[in-house]
Amino acid sequence: MTASRHLLGRAVNVMARLLGGFAAVLLFSMMMLTFVDVIGRYFFTMPVPGGFEITEIMLASLIFAGLPLVTVTDEHVTVDLFDFMFPSFMAHYRDVLMIILSAVMMSFICHVLWIKAGEALDYGDVTAVLLIPMAPVTYFMCAMTGFTALLMFMFGFAKAADRTLQSLERYT
Repeated sequence: MTASRHLLGRAVNVMARLLGGFAAVLLFSMMMLTFVDVIGRYFFTMPVPGGFEITEIMLASLIFAGLPLVTVTDEHVTVDLFDFMFPSFMAHYRDVLMIILSAVMMSFICHVLWIKAGEALDYGDVTAVLLIPMAPVTYFMCAMTGFTALLMFMFGFAKAADRTLQSLERYT
């Protein structure tokens, strides 16, 4: 393994740990907010002001922080509807193609989110009750989608290269 590949692997590992910690804090915060909101609503007839908005923002952040984590651990939901159509020797090539296509789609979503974040910034979009600016949340979603796309491209090309190296080693 080359030094640059090792360094890249470590960087991805550190980022995954940071995102995992962030996701855990978000999930715990959502749980506590919901708990306090329900207790306040039913026992004191005083819900948390803007609780729904805060929960929405935390949920969006949690979902998009989880995208790179799911990609790094290769735990995306897969459906094998068309597996029977491919001979077993083509499975590797099919997998590489699906990873690259998924990366292209994530890149497109990242691009659209970037445009939406710019619009939110230009228009000054804020939430209805607490007036929380939406642009930073949308930029975060864009960054996580872009990071996910980058990881997918890396894993797709690495998977293709590993197969190519294995094929070359067979003939030497």
